[in-house]
Amino acid sequence: MYSDILLFLSTISCLLPTITAQTFPQIDLGYATHTPTFINTTKSGTKIGLYNNIRFAQPPTGAHRFRKPVTPPPHEDGTQDGRDRLATSDCVSSVNSQAPFPGINGTTWGQEDCLFLNVWVPEGVREGDNVPVLHWLHGSAFAFGSKDLMGLYGWVSSAHEDMDANVGLHDGIAALEWTKKYVSRFGGDPDNITVGGQSAGAAMIAMMLVGNGGNGTLPFQKAFLSSPALMPRRNVTERRQEVYDRALQAANCSSLACLRNATPSALAATNKKVLDLPGGSGGGTFGPGIGIGPFPDGKYLLDAVPVMLQQGHYHKNVQAVMSGNMAAEGFGMTSEVSTYKDFATLVRRLVPGASNSTVQHIRDMYPYPDSQLQLVANTWTTDVVFACNARAVAKAYGNRTQREGVGLPVENVSLARQFQSEVLKFTTGNLKQDNRTDVWTLYAPGAKMVNVTLDGIEQSVDPWAKKPNCEIILKTVMEKSNGA
Repeated sequence: MYSDILLFLSTISCLLPTITAQTFPQIDLGYATHTPTFINTTKSGTKIGLYNNIRFAQPPTGAHRFRKPVTPPPHEDGTQDGRDRLATSDCVSSVNSQAPFPGINGTTWGQEDCLFLNVWVPEGVREGDNVPVLHWLHGSAFAFGSKDLMGLYGWVSSAHEDMDANVGLHDGIAALEWTKKYVSRFGGDPDNITVGGQSAGAAMIAMMLVGNGGNGTLPFQKAFLSSPALMPRRNVTERRQEVYDRALQAANCSSLACLRNATPSALAATNKKVLDLPGGSGGGTFGPGIGIGPFPDGKYLLDAVPVMLQQGHYHKNVQAVMSGNMAAEGFGMTSEVSTYKDFATLVRRLVPGASNSTVQHIRDMYPYPDSQLQLVANTWTTDVVFACNARAVAKAYGNRTQREGVGLPVENVSLARQFQSEVLKFTTGNLKQDNRTDVWTLYAPGAKMVNVTLDGIEQSVDPWAKKPNCEIILKTVMEKSNGA
């Protein structure tokens, strides 16, 4: 249930009136009254009220297992401060034992009743102030993290059973709809909401951008996507069923009723077992088959994200987009590849029907010798899971987009502050071309972007626009015989 979302209100001091120290108010949501869980003070001296663990939907337990979130949230008596759930608000989370996350590999924690979010409010902000809002969706391979934990509960389903697809995605949508409806009571502006996310969180935003084929209204106005991690799959009905069948087997079940009636501890154990099964996803998710994560369901998500963007089926009323990725994100998350056969196997995890000539065409995209096939594989994963998604979003939104890239992890504090300042300007201002006078520029025309490097921040042309990799991948995915 990808629904525990951390929500921030902008803390740019220039937007706030001069204030004196005062207490943070109780917030009456109609179904519950909340008071701050904590009051923190930033290094600059700004006090922040943390209203933690606010329910945004009914508990996803019992008959609500494997269902889209049910709203409105339940009524709660008394005044809530979130402290009773400090150690129990994480959704069931399990980290694959082979994941590149030392210290938490193989661990499991969390519980089913987890559809909560947090609101951070600067001191002095009151209802009616209408300050900008940043609503954050966390990443972590659709399986673990904090206030975004999924696995079996959010992504496993069957087209032949009475259960909803991509429950985790709909949890995130429900959380944003909560923000649109209730954030004004905290002093936020429901007409100036930026949704931000990293990795799996950014992928969920990309799916929202193309949700329902671009029809209807989204509960946000701006989108910040950092490394959207998503394989561009299309027709996956059989492979989706394979994941569901493996989950049944791991639970010693033969029916959906058995899964729905399993004890919380038994289902958590099943979640861990399934996420630890050998993966066939090709990147971005853990678990068997296509991995435990989102997929086109033919209802809300009609096709692969880059396909929908390329065909113009996306929400065009989004005002501004910031879309970025790192240069080498496939490194450390790609299976071991030492032979051409290994590489072909990796490619066919996305396009199982790919011919030998198609595999060779993909191999030829990367100008590395056969002695460096692991580098070829790592770069393929970078392209297909992260970079081409970020590029597709930027290309679609064009002159409403800022495109960022990071060459290597940067520890320079001043660069980090500069980037942070730009993100804050993005959430609080606009992206009119005549206002962009510094290094930060709009993507169109010219596929312009900025790179954050060890030497500083510099303008360049998007390298994924200068080379044909993304277009080749999209063409490969769209070819029906390849079976994506």
